[in-house]
This record gives sequence, structure tokens and C-alpha cells, in this order.
Amino acid sequence: MTEQGGESLTGRVLRGVGLAGSGYALTQLITLATYLVLARLTTPLAFGQYAEAAVLVGVGLLFTESGMLAALIQRRERIAEAANTVLISTLASGVAVSLLALAVAPLIGHFFRSDTVGAVAAAISGQLFLRSATVVPNAMMERELAFLRRTVVEPLAAIAFAAAAIVAMANGLGVWGLVIGNYVQIAVDAVLTWVLARWRPRPRLASLGMWRELVRFGRHVIAAGIVQRVGEQADRVLVGRFVGTAALGQYQYALRLAMAPFEATLSVASHVLFPAFARISHDRERLGSAYLRSLRWVMVAAMPASLILLPLGEPLTVVLFGDVWRPAGQALMAMCLFAAGNSLLSICLEGAKAYGRPAVLARVHLFMVLVTVAAMVALLPLGLNGVAAGLSVGAVAGGVYAALSFSRIVSMPIGRIWAQVWAPALAAVVMAACLYPVEHLVIHADEHGTLAGLGLLAVEGLLGVALYVASLSLLAPATGRAIVRLPAMILRRARSRRGGAGPGPGGGGDPRSDVLDRTGEGV
Repeated sequence: MTEQGGESLTGRVLRGVGLAGSGYALTQLITLATYLVLARLTTPLAFGQYAEAAVLVGVGLLFTESGMLAALIQRRERIAEAANTVLISTLASGVAVSLLALAVAPLIGHFFRSDTVGAVAAAISGQLFLRSATVVPNAMMERELAFLRRTVVEPLAAIAFAAAAIVAMANGLGVWGLVIGNYVQIAVDAVLTWVLARWRPRPRLASLGMWRELVRFGRHVIAAGIVQRVGEQADRVLVGRFVGTAALGQYQYALRLAMAPFEATLSVASHVLFPAFARISHDRERLGSAYLRSLRWVMVAAMPASLILLPLGEPLTVVLFGDVWRPAGQALMAMCLFAAGNSLLSICLEGAKAYGRPAVLARVHLFMVLVTVAAMVALLPLGLNGVAAGLSVGAVAGGVYAALSFSRIVSMPIGRIWAQVWAPALAAVVMAACLYPVEHLVIHADEHGTLAGLGLLAVEGLLGVALYVASLSLLAPATGRAIVRLPAMILRRARSRRGGAGPGPGGGGDPRSDVLDRTGEGV
């Protein structure tokens, strides 16, 4: 019920959410500033070339991990043996997949009809090995609910990418500036991860028997990951091959903005909630209760962050990056359901993994990929916006199917899951419907200068928050009241922690004030 030092698991999770969220926000601010500069140093063509070259790397990254990260986090015994086995396995996979990517690089260039794309694909193949070296230290930090990666490593790695890419592109290197920037970012990430993890390998502890045990769990994760990665590259292939390389550059910028709300959710679900769920997986009732509470608050945050892109996606992109990127803004509007659907899918699948049923991951991702690709192909005559809309269709379908699958796994009525989703979803729709005419008929933020446009978008954003909270308070009064009380609750917890008393036994905090845990006994 409590962790070391008398701190409840709820307290550690909430602290983790705060740290992961703040680290993620800082990383996103650095990344946004970086791409604001890069958008003015080069053209969409360079970003399109890099995206085409990275198609194989996107799939190869999965094989460097081989599902072992999730298997290691979920494991409850013989941890040292498991960690050293995973280290050897992932390093070997990293070498093999890097060599394979290097050999296949000319075929990538031939498919996209570009020698430059083929050369870039060969150059970035080494990223796969560098990524494989960070799997075990990352897993060990997540097992201990240590959030240094989110709060320290990722922001510093983002700064390293910014410095290297901006300098390279300012000197006219184009797409090669992105290659250099990404290598510098990955190298900084790897070094800091090993330093902060404070875990040192003992290869003699590795064993073939342990590898087989880990593979039995990890094979389901990797199967799901293969399907997911293939699906993630399908849109790039369709846009790059049939719409154009420059259009793919526009698409990548739109996708980067559309993914921001989802990545925030994923940061919480994968790096905070999954390790916490895994710790209480032996108590099915507690796990189910924790899942529903977590789902409610993830949806409360993800739904408005996703739907607000419908009214504000185009003006936001134009104000930030310039009118040349307007097609990316229009595609971003079509992606407005991407983060919402994927956030629902993510938390359902993290719950399934913690429950010990990873086999469902492959089925859910296969379903989502099939729906997504079918929708993209059907809408391809609409060009860039059609592919973007197909992405939204697939995300929603995948989220719904993941919820249905999880409800069957844990024998939970789907109505209990739907009860956590419908009010935030409807409130977000109301918010987007009200903001759309305000922006597109009255304000037109993209027709003003950068500072004035940002100011107007900020005002519209605050109006959107007010509309959302008001709508949610009408649809789900208890949740609305909890949101209003949330700042005061955070301040009380901060004062309690500064006073040396954490929540839980012997602490000065009142667990009953925790909107995430009414009983003080879980996530």
C-alpha cells in the first residue's frame, strides 16, 4: 500500500505525473523553438527527404528493443539476471538491424526515386544501434518510478539537437543538418541515460533460459509493435510516393503538432502508469479501480487538447512557421482526432500489459492499421488532407476497439469505461464547435503579425478552456468540481511535501483530497 519512506503509490504516481509532465512540456517548448528556426532555414523538401529516408529506421527501432523493455518492467523476480539478458539481446539486435538497414538503404532511395533519400537512409542506419544501448537503463529507471529521463535527459537531448541542426542548416547543409542533429541528440541521450540510471551491467548473469522467459512476454509486444510501426510508416509512404516529397515535409510538421497532446498522454501512460499498474497487477480489483480513475483524467486532458486543433490548427501553424506551411495547418485540422483516439488506445493497452495479457496488443494495432490504411487510400484523392483525415479515422477506431478488448480481458462492463470517456469527449466537441466560427469568421489570427497572432490564439485558447470546463461541469458535475479544486489540491500537496510530511501513513497530507484516489489506496 505504501512505498519506501511511507509514501503511497498514489503519491509517487502523482509526483511522477508532475515531473514527467513538466519535463515533457520543457522538451516540447525547446523542440517548438527549434522547428520555428528550422522552418525558416530550409524548405519542406528537406523534411520530406528525411521522413522518406527514416521509413525503415522507424520499423527497425522496434527490433532493437524486441519487446524486452516492457517485459523487464513487468517482471517481479530475478531482476539482475533479466536486465543483463536484455542488455546483451538488445545490443545484438541493434547491430544486426543497423547492418540490415544499411543494406536496404538503396532500395529506399529507388522506391522514392531519389539518390539523396537513399544516401540519407544509409547514413542514419547507425541510429538503431545507439538506441538499442539505452533500453535497459531506461527500463531500470522506469521500474523504480524514477523520472530523470523525462525531466533531465529529454530536455538536454532536445537542446543538443537544436544546437547541431540549426548550425548545420544555417551553413546550407539542408537535409544533412537533420541527420547531424539527430545523431547528436541520440548520443547525448545515450550518455545521460547511462549516467543517471546508475545501473552497471554484469553480463555473466545473462542466461538463455531467462531470454526465453522474456521472449514469451515480449513476443506479443513486438508483434504489436511491428504492426504499429508499419502503420506509422504507411502514411509517409502514401504521401511521399503519391502526393510528393515536399507535401510529406508539410505532413511531418502537421503530425509533429498533432502528436504533442498524445505524446503527453503517452509520457504518463507508458512511463508512469504502466510501471505503477505493474506493481499492483496482483490485486485485480485495485488494478481495475486504478485504471478507471486514470482513464477518466487522461481523457479529461487529452480530449480538449486534441479537438482544439480543428478550429485553431491552421492559424496556429501559419502564425508559428509562416504562410508557406499553410498546407501543414490544414492537414493538422484534419488530424484533430488523432491524439484523442490514440490516448484512449494507449491507456487501455498499458492496462492490458500490466494485467499480464500482452497478446491483445497485436490484435488492436492490426485492426487500427487496417482501418487507417483503408481510410487513407479511400481519401487519397483529397491529397494531403485526405491522408491526414484517414489518420484521425484510424485513431478513433483503434481507441474504441482497444476499450472493447480491455473490457473483455478484465470482465469489466464497457459501460464503466464509456462513463469515463463520453463527458470529456462531448465537452471537447462543444468547445471546438464554438471556437471554430470565432476564429474563422471573426478573429482570423493568421492574418495578423506573429506576436499579435500568438496573442489572439492565446486568448482563444483561454476561451476554449473556459468553454470546456463549463461544458464538462454541466455534463459531469463531480469531475468539473474536481478540476476547479485541482490547483488548490496541488498547492496543499506541495506545502505538505515542503513540510516533510508526504501522503500516506505518518504524513500530513489528506489522501481524501486527492481527486485521483478517493480512498487513498491506489493509483
